[in-house]
Amino acid sequence: MEQQTFTSLFKDLISRLYDRVAIETHPLAPYFPSSEESNLRRAEVIQRLILDEIEHLRPAGREVLQSAEWRPYLILHRRYVDGQDPHEIAASLYIGDRQLRRDHSRALQALSTLIWEGFFQPAARKQGDQPQIQEQEEFEIHAEVLDLHEVIHGVMGLVKRRLEIENVQLRLELAANPLQVFADRILLRQILLSLLNYVLHLRAQPLLILRTTDGAAEELSLVFEVDEQWANTQGDEQDSLEFVRLLSQRLPASVKESYPPHGLAGRAEIHLVFAKVQPKSLLVVDDQTATLKMFQRYLSRTNLEVVGLSDPAQAVETVRQLQPVLIVLDVMMPRIDGWEILQALQLDPQTKQIPIIICSAWGEPELARSLGATEFLKKPVIQKDFLAALARLSIIQE
Repeated sequence: MEQQTFTSLFKDLISRLYDRVAIETHPLAPYFPSSEESNLRRAEVIQRLILDEIEHLRPAGREVLQSAEWRPYLILHRRYVDGQDPHEIAASLYIGDRQLRRDHSRALQALSTLIWEGFFQPAARKQGDQPQIQEQEEFEIHAEVLDLHEVIHGVMGLVKRRLEIENVQLRLELAANPLQVFADRILLRQILLSLLNYVLHLRAQPLLILRTTDGAAEELSLVFEVDEQWANTQGDEQDSLEFVRLLSQRLPASVKESYPPHGLAGRAEIHLVFAKVQPKSLLVVDDQTATLKMFQRYLSRTNLEVVGLSDPAQAVETVRQLQPVLIVLDVMMPRIDGWEILQALQLDPQTKQIPIIICSAWGEPELARSLGATEFLKKPVIQKDFLAALARLSIIQE
């Protein structure tokens, strides 16, 4: 994992430091060191580690409120140890809310660097450094058709408490009709959380508008006011936005920004524009759940929606309704085997034109093709062979 990615994820993690469920399921959670105390949950270990590292930022000597050396520590301690809200912290340090957000951002940068160098960088060196773009491929994609508004409401539930603490009014202006996007749910949620984290540090006013529009492409927009110092704050938070850009490429989507001229206050907008991708379905007929997951993993970087069917008796009707671009068919299944399904599909006018790949542990490619199969792959199916077969059928590009 690259440090930039870690920093972006860490800022999201610490914003939910006392939500143990959120920590347990956070993308960073598995990377933190485990505790020798077997009775401790992972969330407790992470909480302890972060709070301990905040104390390591404490300067030596007597506390001085107005000291630039003391301020990062005081902000972090009062925010995450004492539980004070930002307005209380700003008042106690005799600074404005905007200055607090900038100082808070820099303090988080210092804290994340401390944790990275102490716990993550040594592990990265042992495993060997990888380019950042390769690191992004560690996110396993399971694309599906999603209701964008449903995902937004789910994310709002996650950040509700933070918005209340920071006295932010979030106004939703969602399109009248549901918007469907073809994306990975977990990845999309992480992008929205990172975007919100970026905007919450950059905004100058309490009001934040989240808008969706449906036109040539589905679009999600965040609209907010910035002050004349917005460019400086943006520099402090640039890693979060770069992280969003990298993840957005996997949806696929693009990020567009609009700001006032440098040195001027005004309206800023960030748009997440989803590419119009018509999902193509691939049907896997196999009674083993592990096989379905394997094919989903093999195709995680394509725009194919992998649909699984474990009951072979429903195969013909499912194919009629779904009209997939390809059927991957197992042979050895209970009650009805793959050969029977293959023949039934070939005899049905609504399904006979759909290409079929037979997968079997028995080496019977001639039989498969004689019954109408387009391709034959011997089990266990290797990803390279599977993708090559799909390329030959022009389902994907090599």
